[in-house]
Amino acid sequence: MKVGLLCENYFPRLGGEQEHLFNLRRLLEHPRDGASPIDVRIITPRVTSEAWHGPRDDAHVLRPARSVRVHGLGSASEATLAPSAFFSLRALFARERFDLLHIHAPCDIGLPIWALMAFEGPTVGTIHSYFTHAPVRTWAAPLYRWVLGRLTRVIAVSETARETMARYAKFECRIIGNGVDTAAFASGHPLPAFADGLRNVLSLGRLEPRNGTDLVIDAFALVARERDDVRLLLAGEGPHRHWYEAQAAQLPPSIAKRIVFLGPVWDGRPDLYASAHCFALGARKTSFSILLLEALAAGLRVAAMPGEGTGGAGAHWALTEMAASVSAADYAAALQRALAPATPHYVERARTAARQHDWSVVVPMIRAVYDEALQVAG
Repeated sequence: MKVGLLCENYFPRLGGEQEHLFNLRRLLEHPRDGASPIDVRIITPRVTSEAWHGPRDDAHVLRPARSVRVHGLGSASEATLAPSAFFSLRALFARERFDLLHIHAPCDIGLPIWALMAFEGPTVGTIHSYFTHAPVRTWAAPLYRWVLGRLTRVIAVSETARETMARYAKFECRIIGNGVDTAAFASGHPLPAFADGLRNVLSLGRLEPRNGTDLVIDAFALVARERDDVRLLLAGEGPHRHWYEAQAAQLPPSIAKRIVFLGPVWDGRPDLYASAHCFALGARKTSFSILLLEALAAGLRVAAMPGEGTGGAGAHWALTEMAASVSAADYAAALQRALAPATPHYVERARTAARQHDWSVVVPMIRAVYDEALQVAG
């Protein structure tokens, strides 16, 4: 079988969808359960980037068109808008002759839409995102209905993700959460640079409003006023990094010096998790959270925000220390609770929850959806 995995967002940008595609391809090509290998190509746009993060492209990463960076609603993503992308994709599909096309975030404007117009064959779409309703969504509803009706099978990473699109279209779907390499994130080694007696609060992700970086900094500052044994490690990059650096610089020097901006992190994450004493997940909106799975696989206690979408984002959210509200004071209280030493019982519960989403569980479920789509297409 030959499968194309298509998505607007892939490396050199870092993020959850990128993680998902990279690892899904790896384990479809090299299955660990004795299944037949699948020939996979990743189809994604060319992006303008000053720096490359994550794995380098190989011959199975195909970039048929150029995207532009679009900012809005507290986040940023890619969008392949030029109509020439349709013709490039049609030529690519004629050359590659995929048995099935798996489109991630199929309702995104750009490459997924062009692909659905150009590809003739069975399609699977995975809904990754959560977003709040806005008037523009009503105008886009006919497009959402066309996309979801065109797909042979639909996957959603959570009930939250499913319900997001169910506002605008009726469709059947399978809930299959994102995957995590639990063994990798359970086997990190503490970094000597951060093994100096301070208790490390780790926050990892794109530095942008959607991820609540400002609230994480404010809450940490409240904790740090009462405790001189804590440090905040902010791992990640984003267009708003300078905002957060300025925010930290305005704090008292005794606190500001304990906020460390690490920049983008890719293959060193297991060691970074192993260096932390708790994880700060400040997302204001979420559909699932791969970062939460990584932290649980590492056995960390997690302080979370009661953001939009968390109620249906998966059972693993029940293990977080959830703040009472989206405020710095309440999130600081959650951080204080998360900083308590993790008991062996908690670590086992956390890792058991993460193992329910191990790639060894997730990939066979996705392959089963592929088989259904191929059978329907006949």
